[in-house]
Amino acid sequence: MIIKTEHLTYKYGIGTPFEKTALDDVSVSIKEGDYVGVIGHTGSGKSTLISHFNAILKPTSGKVFVDGQDIWQDDKTERIKARFKVGLVFQYPEHQLFEDTVYNDIAFGPKNMGLSGEEIEKRVMTSLEFVGLSKDCLEKSPFELSGGQKRRAAIAGVMAMSPKVLVLDEPAAGLDPRGRDEILSRIRDYHKETGSTVLLVSHSMEDIAENANSIIVMNRAACMMHASVPEVFEHASQLEKIGLDIPQITRVFISLHKLGYPVSQNIYTVDDAEREILSCLKGGGARD
Repeated sequence: MIIKTEHLTYKYGIGTPFEKTALDDVSVSIKEGDYVGVIGHTGSGKSTLISHFNAILKPTSGKVFVDGQDIWQDDKTERIKARFKVGLVFQYPEHQLFEDTVYNDIAFGPKNMGLSGEEIEKRVMTSLEFVGLSKDCLEKSPFELSGGQKRRAAIAGVMAMSPKVLVLDEPAAGLDPRGRDEILSRIRDYHKETGSTVLLVSHSMEDIAENANSIIVMNRAACMMHASVPEVFEHASQLEKIGLDIPQITRVFISLHKLGYPVSQNIYTVDDAEREILSCLKGGGARD
């Protein structure tokens, strides 16, 4: 497992009137190379959980393992390693841009890793290509870029460190539909080409269904479910009770099935829907 937590608990404001349990006995295991969606209502513990994966937060109790190592052992070396192995892209990452040029912003992480100038340049160019920015942007101030370009530049800065795990907290937040699709498509290509583990935190069930292989469902500071996409979305009523939903296309096919049409209810993406409809039109009936 590339990331593992054992009985992870985290409390804010311990000993004050504002004390709150943000994570309560969370044990999850994430396979290397997986694409994991992380969902949950606001305040469920999603962001607090992912902030433990590269040692931004220290557990109140429990353990966090990255690549097999307990990152809160006495030796702080493991925490330093974890921050290079787990690249975390916060929501609205463009607010983190600060260098005078896009090149320097993307190169900041690799420079801190002590890499050679040649390796740094190689990583900057590779990550630039992954996020779909042109070389013309490199010498510009990041503050001259459009909103979508800033988002890509910030993500490129994390990708340039070649982390084993790329964690993205609502990377498409605030973007128009075209910009959202472009960002998610680039992340999907990055996952396929590098084999890195990707964690995508999102409120959009459609985005999760379209991209993830498995899903962690957070509810009231605990891990409610951690299973494959079909297994999670099969529990539609439970998800609705905690303020979540299933993809709209899934809801359509559940309704069609109830009306007597021979279609599968386990449809989560538009591509799945297209294949299912074509199968039915050809007389194949519903798939299992």
